[in-house]
Amino acid sequence: MKVFIYNILLFTCILNCNLASGQIIVDENAQDDDDTTATTVGVTLYADPRLDVLLKKYRNVQLGVIRSGQGFRVQIYNGNDRVKANQVRVDFIRRFPGIRTYLTYVQPQFRVKVGDFRTRAEAQKMYDETSAVYTPCMIVPDIVVINTMNDD
Repeated sequence: MKVFIYNILLFTCILNCNLASGQIIVDENAQDDDDTTATTVGVTLYADPRLDVLLKKYRNVQLGVIRSGQGFRVQIYNGNDRVKANQVRVDFIRRFPGIRTYLTYVQPQFRVKVGDFRTRAEAQKMYDETSAVYTPCMIVPDIVVINTMNDD
């Protein structure tokens, strides 16, 4: 039994020595996260730069910057024809490039909805602009994406 415990302690000491040789030393004179200079001792980490984008988005979701909630969208098409629905969607994107569009299929209807509005009054402004071009047009309640930073 003593030999078994001795071997476990020896293994633990060897493992700790190996982990200590793989530490990262960070320059403390750096101004911010992008300016840090890291020197690795024994370990080199290669990562896809797209991971930084995912990490930033995850942090925003955790902080409550981007979330979903009850809101309104303006529905500009409702019909059975998928080609017509895509044409309406592309036409809207050309007319209003800054507003998100959503094409959904609820059997047997294709629906094109636009915008992410928190209140019905905000949706009413978009409805007034689009009702002359797209008929029939209506305001519908929906789950919308709410971005409190407005940097997208």
